[in-house]
Amino acid sequence: MDDYAYLFGKKGDGRLDERKEVKVRLPIEQLIRLHGIKLVHGRTITDSVVEALDLYFARIETVEEEESEETPL
Repeated sequence: MDDYAYLFGKKGDGRLDERKEVKVRLPIEQLIRLHGIKLVHGRTITDSVVEALDLYFARIETVEEEESEETPL
């Protein structure tokens, strides 16, 4: 595991599986959409946000990997 893995949330020893609560400010439109997902699909807002963040971070990681492959050493 590299030196910065923990900083960027890469799992190593299992300590990152714990859930923490955060308070964020969202545009009203996004909050309404999250409530819509909750009502229509029966998913919690937490589950929807976790899935969205997982997809976002996976996409960021993929872009970074592609960029590092294109950059000659």
